[in-house]
Amino acid sequence: MAGDTVRLTYTASRGLGEPIRLALVASGIDYTEIYLQTREDFVKLTEGGKLMFKQIPLLEIDGLNLIGSEAVLRYVCRKGNLEGKTDEEKVKIDMLAMGAKDMVLNTIMYSRFHELLISKEKAEEDIETAIKECRNRYLPVFEKVLSESKSGFFVGDSMTMADIMLFDALSCVNEIPELKAIGLLDEYPLCVAFIDHFSKQPRIVDYLASERRHTVIDLEQAAYASRLFGWLPS
Repeated sequence: MAGDTVRLTYTASRGLGEPIRLALVASGIDYTEIYLQTREDFVKLTEGGKLMFKQIPLLEIDGLNLIGSEAVLRYVCRKGNLEGKTDEEKVKIDMLAMGAKDMVLNTIMYSRFHELLISKEKAEEDIETAIKECRNRYLPVFEKVLSESKSGFFVGDSMTMADIMLFDALSCVNEIPELKAIGLLDEYPLCVAFIDHFSKQPRIVDYLASERRHTVIDLEQAAYASRLFGWLPS
C-alpha cells in the first residue's frame, strides 16, 4: 500500500495514536503522519469536515476519514488480521484491550494533565491510585493470562490487537518515572518478558528504534496537548 494513500493526523506524542501506529506497522501498512502543532491547526482541521465528532486521531485510509481511536484501531487490525481467529479469541482480545486502556487512561495518563490543570497534589493522588489499581486489578490478570500462553502472545499463537494495546499500556507502566522508581512492573516478570518479546517482532523492532516512536508522556507533552485542545491558553 502506497504511503501517500494512508495518512494519520494526531499530536506528536504516543497518546491515543500509538496503538494505531503499532497496528499499521504490524500490518505492513505504510503511512504518512501529520502532527498538529497549534490550536489553530486543530481548529482548522475541525472546520474542514473530516472529523465526524471533532476529535483526533484521524486516519485517512481506503477513501475513508476514520475517527474514534478504538474504531480506527479495529479497522486497521481487521485489515492486518490482528483481531483473532475465532469468536472466543475475538471477545477475549476485546476484553484485554479495553482493560489495558482503562489501566493507563483512567489514572496514569490523566495524572500529567491533572498536575497542569488542577494541582500537583491531585496528580500525586492519581499516581497512588494507579499503583493500587495496577497491583490489585490489572497486572495480576495480565500476568495470569501470559502464564497460560504457549506463544508469548496474550491470545492465540500470533500478534493481535490485545498485544498491541497491552504493549502500549505495559510500556507506559514501565517508563513513567514514579512507577519505574518503585519497580512496579518488575513484580510481574511475564509482563516484562512480554515487552521484550513484542519489541522483537518483525517491523515492530524497526519502528521502535525510529524517530516515529515518541517518549512516554511528560508535563511538556501534556502542556502541548492542553494548548492544542484549548484546555490551556496558547
